[in-house]
Amino acid sequence: MHWTTRTTASLALILLLIVSSGTTARTYRWVDENGRVRYSDRLPPEYVDKARSHLDRRGIETQRVERAKTQEELARDAELKQLQAEQQRLIEAQREKDRALLRTFRNEDDIQMARDGKLASIDTSIQIDRSNIHRLKLKLATLQKNAADAERSGSKVSDSYLKQIEGTRKTLKDAHANIIRKEQHKVQIREKHQADLVRFRELKHLHQPQQEHSDDKTGRVTLLETVVFCPDQGSCDALWQRAEAYVREHATTRMQLLAESIIMTAAPLKDKDITIAVSRIVEPESSAAKLFMDLQCKESPRGKEFCATAEVEAIRAGFRSYMDAEATPQTR
Repeated sequence: MHWTTRTTASLALILLLIVSSGTTARTYRWVDENGRVRYSDRLPPEYVDKARSHLDRRGIETQRVERAKTQEELARDAELKQLQAEQQRLIEAQREKDRALLRTFRNEDDIQMARDGKLASIDTSIQIDRSNIHRLKLKLATLQKNAADAERSGSKVSDSYLKQIEGTRKTLKDAHANIIRKEQHKVQIREKHQADLVRFRELKHLHQPQQEHSDDKTGRVTLLETVVFCPDQGSCDALWQRAEAYVREHATTRMQLLAESIIMTAAPLKDKDITIAVSRIVEPESSAAKLFMDLQCKESPRGKEFCATAEVEAIRAGFRSYMDAEATPQTR
């Protein structure tokens, strides 16, 4: 205890001598490898990468320099910056889609009428295909009967006639395949307009039925605990539902964007507000994706301080384990 008092007094005396000197305008304060606070008007070379404070002539801190980041930390920051940029791109793309949706449709009936009009047009086209199929079936039956009659009478069926039969069969097969494609297109139209309807209601704050809301086995490693990989669309869809639940549980601001590639709550207004965004970043030429969770607090001194607390860090660190734990029962 006496040593500490003497040491503190000595440090204060050193500081007084340094800052009272007329030849210096800056004093450095740092902690050495033994945990002792040091003062000097010159920073030793071995401490240029360490954290330090700059003091004025009165001994008041005027600047604080954080320690130099490690290669791992720099790589982490670079990946985080890249993910945030991609997330911002997705947000802007979603907002543009929203603007286009509101420009195109005035109300829910417009969306349903547009859907019904497209479906009716396809149904008409399918009816034409069915009529063609009926005609082709009759034609094929006639061709086959004529060929059989010729063979029974001992006549040879010409190659051109056989090619005509084969061509009719192929045309018939293509007509059936065309109907299947059109029916699949109808399913896509229904899904697209249903998604448009849900999003339109969200943007207009209209009532709608409650929506429904994997484990990462790709073996990949990321520097960020807020990134989860999913190998295919099915597992990505399941994890996307879990991500929404996580956001709703931990964010303190209202839901602002709930779309197929972005889940985002509103910007923080209070010092202890938490806003969360999750982006679904699909990998090129693949159905695999990264789910990136980004947590932010208010851009204020107290907000930044709150963002560094154990409470908030636990939300960041808990994202991946939550996704893994919640996804496991779904795969059983």
